[in-house]
Amino acid sequence: MNEQEVAVQISQMVQFIRKEAEEKANEIRAAAQEEYTIQKQTVVEAEKAKIRKEYERKRSQIDTKKAIESSTQLNTARLKILQAQQDAIDQAVENARSFLPQVASNPTEYKKLVLELLVQAVKRFGSGSSLKVRCLQRDAGIVQESIEPARSQYTAATKSAAPSIALDSGSPLTDAMGGVIVSTADGKIVCDNTLDARLSIVAKQALPELRKVLFSGQDAAGSGSLIGGF
Repeated sequence: MNEQEVAVQISQMVQFIRKEAEEKANEIRAAAQEEYTIQKQTVVEAEKAKIRKEYERKRSQIDTKKAIESSTQLNTARLKILQAQQDAIDQAVENARSFLPQVASNPTEYKKLVLELLVQAVKRFGSGSSLKVRCLQRDAGIVQESIEPARSQYTAATKSAAPSIALDSGSPLTDAMGGVIVSTADGKIVCDNTLDARLSIVAKQALPELRKVLFSGQDAAGSGSLIGGF
């Protein structure tokens, strides 16, 4: 083999090696590009997921805050309505209370009412009881005159001996509009049958009808009397 042939062969070998090197380099670059693309996509998806999670967290916080604010406003409005209704009811009861002094303006009717209140109170005690009655100083005469009729009505209603009843003139009522307070002689058992107490009981029992009248525009079927509903 002469020198020219050797040179040709060496040139061919160099070209082959260069070609192999270029192909290998291309493979490496392609693999690197693919790996880069995969990693970039992974990072992008991870960031997207992070952003979505943060967005959902903030949206949830906003929704929760709005729900709390809405609930708070609704409860506040309800409380204001309930308070306004209660104020109206209290005012209605106070208006009724302001008319109590007029109950005693008719002596005949008031004497009848006192007797009924006394009988009703005495019936809450046993026949062997010893009772005392307190009333306004102005009503002492009416109450004293009502004691024996009250005992008679007790006996007629219960078919048993009436309790002994005495007027406690030494401790007259000072903070009532009228009526009586009956208690055992030792004061351990007390029945408050004053006009004030009767009004409180009637107002409580008539509360549903009172609400209808004040807030529904419906007429009450009846709110009872000072004697009824005890």
